[in-house]
Amino acid sequence: MLHKILIVDDEPNIARSFSSLLADHGLKSDTVGTAEDAATFCQTSDPALILLDLNLPGQSGIDFLKRLSGTAHSPVVLVISGQGEINTALEAIKLGACDYLEKPVPPEKLIASVQAALRLAEAQRQRLVMVDQIDAGSNIVGDSPPIRELLATIAQVAPTDTTVLVEGENGTGKELIAARLYLQSKRRDKPFVKVNCPGIPETLFESELFGHKRGSFTGAVKDHPGKFMLADNGTIFLDEIGDLPASCQAKLLRVLETGEVETLGDSARKQVDVRVIAATNRNLQKLVSDGHFREDLYYRISVFSLRVPPLRERTEDIPLLVGEFLKRFDPSGKTTLSPDALAYLCTLEYPGNVRQLKNHIERLCILSREQTIQFTDAVARLDGPSSITPTDADAGSLTEKLRIFERLTISNALTACEGNIAEAARLLGVDRGNLSRKIKEYGLKGS
Repeated sequence: MLHKILIVDDEPNIARSFSSLLADHGLKSDTVGTAEDAATFCQTSDPALILLDLNLPGQSGIDFLKRLSGTAHSPVVLVISGQGEINTALEAIKLGACDYLEKPVPPEKLIASVQAALRLAEAQRQRLVMVDQIDAGSNIVGDSPPIRELLATIAQVAPTDTTVLVEGENGTGKELIAARLYLQSKRRDKPFVKVNCPGIPETLFESELFGHKRGSFTGAVKDHPGKFMLADNGTIFLDEIGDLPASCQAKLLRVLETGEVETLGDSARKQVDVRVIAATNRNLQKLVSDGHFREDLYYRISVFSLRVPPLRERTEDIPLLVGEFLKRFDPSGKTTLSPDALAYLCTLEYPGNVRQLKNHIERLCILSREQTIQFTDAVARLDGPSSITPTDADAGSLTEKLRIFERLTISNALTACEGNIAEAARLLGVDRGNLSRKIKEYGLKGS
């Protein structure tokens, strides 16, 4: 990738020599002589790296650094200055400079420092892309009381560094909750590292999480930093932590208690600053009682617990979820559901929760030949009689289930027709007078 480099130095000869040296190594740069000109350049050109002199006319380099430190997505800054005072160097680093070089700088040292700074700039760019992707893919859809309460709780706990345990059945969206906790935290611009605990073999657990040095075991052909080192200063998400074997639980507990990572093959321990979010679909308290999960680890990861409600506890969100999935699988917006098809979907129970509903809508979008998915399509495309069935959460009799279905059908028709009873009657193919009586019987509103 071609990076933009800006050289800020009021001595033209030095600026030209730096630019020429960078060009010899295939790096293109622009030059300006003042902090004010650098600020203008940044507004229009978005450089990845700035080589900054501190002794500038007008606004000083330190003042320019202070200005940059208050902006989002600021470029990486490498200070190259004739001011060799240690206090100045420390202040520059504190304000966000990645390194401090004192003039005159040997060419090979300058190039090495620039290349390291560009690698840092690229890592930051990739992290921003990742955050945008997480943001775009972690929208929590719903307006039911359980979801509103969950979102309010997330807003309270996310800005803290508290360890959070996210509990919920398969398919409820525990990973989305972890992503929202990360996005609303103070560590949003730092790494977000996901770990699928059941997917790591017990023999490789230490290597994967804590890293290894080259030659520390057969097959270790190069150094590997491990997940905790990659997440340093950021957030680590330990998914399905309830499936960890006992030996792995003990090793994880040690790191969570001390904040120290011991890399395989390295006697030195490294301190890490990591916010931990864990998730499980299992009852950890029961696992603790049965002796399958360490009690001390449970209390370490459950400082704050969040429960994600299953879909059966938030059925009023099904129409919103269906609409979201239709947009996802047909961005053109041409695929819709008829009111009776949507009402039918609302009467079903989904053991696989939101994930199962999403899969069902995707299948309907693929297999339905018409742009409007009809009631018969919704019934015919079920993924098996034992997996999605009419719900009996509200009533056990067929009569009551039919009443639920009828009310939902009428309600969705009224919504589609913006409350117009005559339009809804034509849509449903029924007499307007009979529909008006049903609307009154079910406590619905129409005009």
